[in-house]
Amino acid sequence: MKRFFVLLFLSLIGLSIAIVVIFYADKSKTSNTVKLPTIKLPFNSFIAGTGIVEAGSKNIVVGSSVSGVVKKVYIQSGDKIKKGELLFEIDDSLIKAKLLSIKHQFDLIESLKKVSPNLVTKEKYLKLKDELYQLQKQEKLYKIYSPIDGIVLSCDISKGAFFDKNSKALVIGSKKLNVKVSINEFDISKFKDGSKAVAYIRGDDTKKIDLDYLYTIPYVKAKTTLTGSPTERTDTRVLQVVYQIKNTNQLPLYVGEELDVFIKE
Repeated sequence: MKRFFVLLFLSLIGLSIAIVVIFYADKSKTSNTVKLPTIKLPFNSFIAGTGIVEAGSKNIVVGSSVSGVVKKVYIQSGDKIKKGELLFEIDDSLIKAKLLSIKHQFDLIESLKKVSPNLVTKEKYLKLKDELYQLQKQEKLYKIYSPIDGIVLSCDISKGAFFDKNSKALVIGSKKLNVKVSINEFDISKFKDGSKAVAYIRGDDTKKIDLDYLYTIPYVKAKTTLTGSPTERTDTRVLQVVYQIKNTNQLPLYVGEELDVFIKE
């Protein structure tokens, strides 16, 4: 009986020590949560919206009306480009061979015409001349040039790969950047064209971006840009407003980046 009480006493002491250790271990742990950024609100009364950075020229998908194997690529993502700069070439060996054959026939006919004009009919001569012109025109499509001054936003073209005429592998845009802001339908009545606005980079409340109003897209559409907030509704519609970033050199911004935008009521 005495042995039973001794064991019970020792068990209670062990249990007490375990409880104390667990209590102080949990108490000494520091929180690993990250402090949420606190933005200094720019206006007393405002409309909050999500902004997407986009090129001022919009995203331009560069392609060609012909398909084929890529012969050479002269650019890569992030490169600055000039209007008229050669971007890439598609293998044109087949059309060159055909062009050479037609040109040879055309030169032969012209020689025959000089010897005896009656040897070649006018219809045959004009048909061959038109075919030569069309091939020369088509040959130019195998070299793709930049339509604007700007920057290569995305280039997934590589030498030796097949380029389809419907491909979206090369996207370029202007250096000037805009922000397309989505305003929830509940706040549309508070918005007026020309309203002042500022934006902040997500995760860094010190990076304030001044915006200039450009235009409003007068078509309310279903919301597609989600913030991830647990209270966010996905069945709402939004009005989209486009602002221009005043100074794109003040901080690094990338097309497709999301910003927190505040519009003055």
